[in-house]
This record gives sequence, C-alpha cells and structure tokens, in this order.
Amino acid sequence: MTQAVLVAKQVGKPVKLIWSREEDIRHGFYRPISVGKLACGLDAEGNPVAWHHKVVGQSIFTYLLPHLLKDGWDRSSVEGTMHDQPYAIPNVQIDFVMRNTHVPVGFWRSVGHSQNAFIHESFMDEVAHAAGKDPYRFRRALLAKNPRWLAVLDMVAEKSDWGKPLPKGHGRGIAINESFGAIAAQVAEVSVDDRGKVHVHRMVAVIDCAHVVSPDTAISQVESCVVYGLTAALYGEITIKNGRVEQSNFDDYEMLTMADMPKVETYFSMSRAETWGGIGEPALTPTAPALCNAIFMATGKRIRTLPIRHHDLRPA
Repeated sequence: MTQAVLVAKQVGKPVKLIWSREEDIRHGFYRPISVGKLACGLDAEGNPVAWHHKVVGQSIFTYLLPHLLKDGWDRSSVEGTMHDQPYAIPNVQIDFVMRNTHVPVGFWRSVGHSQNAFIHESFMDEVAHAAGKDPYRFRRALLAKNPRWLAVLDMVAEKSDWGKPLPKGHGRGIAINESFGAIAAQVAEVSVDDRGKVHVHRMVAVIDCAHVVSPDTAISQVESCVVYGLTAALYGEITIKNGRVEQSNFDDYEMLTMADMPKVETYFSMSRAETWGGIGEPALTPTAPALCNAIFMATGKRIRTLPIRHHDLRPA
C-alpha cells in the first residue's frame, strides 16, 4: 500500500500496483517464529495436576498494533495455550517472553492459535501416552464438566472410527482447540511408507460455531483450513540468509498438491449457543497436532518442530 501511494503521489494519478509472486514471498509479512517449553506433573493415577507452558517468540502487536501491548504482554502470542482452554488441570502457569527480530510478522490464519494449538495439543498427546491412557479418553476426562467441548470431541471420535484397528504403518491422531468463539476438533488418518513419506488419507473435522447460515460455505471454509494447515505442517517454511528471504516462488516454497489432498469430512456440532463463533480460522487450529499425533501412532516418532519434511520418518 505504501509503495502504491508513493508512486501515485509522484505521477499525480491513480496507480494500480501488482507485486510479482517473487516480490510477494520475499517482501511480505510472515508468521511469527515461536518456541514452546512445556512441563506437566501427573499424580499416581496419571491425572495432570500441574501444567507449565512458556512461550518464546515474536510479537505481532509490536509490529502492527503497538497500542494493544500491555506490560510487554501480547495476548495474540499466547492464544491456544491453556490460557484459554478449559482442561480441568488445577495448577496452570503460562509465561511469555518476547523476542523480536528484523523479520516483519503479521496475522497468519488463526494467528497465535496456529502455533500454540500445535504445541499444546501435541504435548497433551505426549502426556496422555506418558500416563498410559488413550489420547481421546484422556482429553475426555479433563473436559467432563464442559458439555460443548465433550460434544465436539465425542462426535469427532465417533465419525472417525476412533479405536477401530488400522493396517500396519497407519495411525490416527486427535486434537481439539477453541478459538474465536468456535470449538474445532479433528482426527487425521495417515500412513508412512518405507521412504518416510507421509500420506494423509482422511481428515475428519467437527466444529461447533454455534450457528450456521450457509452450510456449503462453512464446509468450504473447513476444507480450506485443512489444506492450508496441512501445507504449513508438511512443507511450509521461510528461511533467512544474509538478511534476505531465500524462497521466491512455488518451486522452492512447496505446497500441498491435488494428488496429495486427503478426503475431508466435515460435521457440525450445533450447540446453538448465544454467541456466534468464527468458521474461517478455528478449523485450522487442530490440523497440525492431529496430523503429528497420527504420525506418532504410525511410527512411534514425535514431531516437535515444523515442517514435517525435515524429519526422518523411515523405519529404523
């Protein structure tokens, strides 16, 4: 916008400015880099009694909305942590450490939930396995007093055939998250071949956005969230060398192709709540953790950094 205004002022006429793909990839705003350090304490029965999540990363508000910062706290940076999720854990602490760089960051689809839901729900899966419990049942016990969440979680487990045996090398993963007034859950069904390539066969999505006016549009939004989330989790990466973005077009910024697109099933859990929830962003938040939790079930290997393409998933 600034570039177009400056040119228009010089020529004294309206200007239409179109960036090339290379200019767009190399000079836009980027998703914030973020790291999470988590710890959880379990009692003798395997129930969580304490949860600590430390978020370290860039602040979107610092770049775009500095007036919303309060005491060094960027609330968008902690979205998707236990800060706003209703799991019944008695002792919770969330910390945020701001570390900004020269790389400009902005609002990626689902904002802070995109990275924090991945970190939070992946770790929740690790805790469930450490407790020796089924990941779905483990979450269900922690959400027993929240009927809206339970309805979404139970529906996604039912529609995805959770617990039904799968062939060797296949796995299912589950994740759930609340964002922008909507609760979204997904189950990913994947396989990993002998070369370590991940094949996503099926994504089952359930969302409670309270009300739906246009079902076809809502389904399209969920499907687009899934393909957007899968692309980011499997391939998405911007790297910086000598102060410049290395990627320039789709030959070196890989995206999910039609041939690799899984079957997506979308269901609505209609709570008819008084408030209206979003649809264009919430359905993205469980995609990456559901996918990575499924990869763990298929291979026994945990994904703690994205993109997945950097991990060696070949059988030992």
